[in-house]
Amino acid sequence: MMPRFQDIDSIIFDMDGTLWDATESYARIWNETCSQFGINTFFTGKELTQYMGQSIDEILNHLLGGNLPVDKNVFLSALFNKESMLMPKLGGIMFLGVKEGLEMVHEHYRLFMLSNCSASGLRNFVSFTKTESLFEGLLSQGERPATKSENLAYMIDHYSLKSPVYVGDTQADCDQAHLAGVPFVFTAYGFGNCNNADWQYNTPDAMFKDFLAAKRQ
Repeated sequence: MMPRFQDIDSIIFDMDGTLWDATESYARIWNETCSQFGINTFFTGKELTQYMGQSIDEILNHLLGGNLPVDKNVFLSALFNKESMLMPKLGGIMFLGVKEGLEMVHEHYRLFMLSNCSASGLRNFVSFTKTESLFEGLLSQGERPATKSENLAYMIDHYSLKSPVYVGDTQADCDQAHLAGVPFVFTAYGFGNCNNADWQYNTPDAMFKDFLAAKRQ
């Protein structure tokens, strides 16, 4: 049965490709960490967009594969430390209309964020964008190592959500939401593709307008 916007009472947002673009900052973090270990490579933000939303292990495998001269955990520890130092200063660029939209829907919905990012990723986002007060809860794979569907189910149970929706920008986001029994909103302005979303939007403005309109019906 097709879910209805009018029934939604809470919105869970992905971060990268959904609320902002921080790929240039991530590229700098990866490049500086690689240089630290003598890995002669250079990544651009555009190269990283195709891997946004994947787990850190998947991203590491795509970018470096078997060319890692140190233990994986040593490298990832250095990567996360570098991210913790740089992201609060570098941040990302929020998509046009996102901050204003979040402020408006916050009046009518419970708002959350859930991502496959590092433990500090979501906190860096809300701090840099000054949106801490808009979100009731944040959960990342770095904090709770599990699949996105498992973390969605955990968040729904933990916060006693009745009729949530997940908003993301990839097919994987959609698949994981549906595995958790959650309807999915696809942000086509983001980094990925999706062929079976429950709703699709080409701009943040159109999406937030529909969320607001649903509360007026």
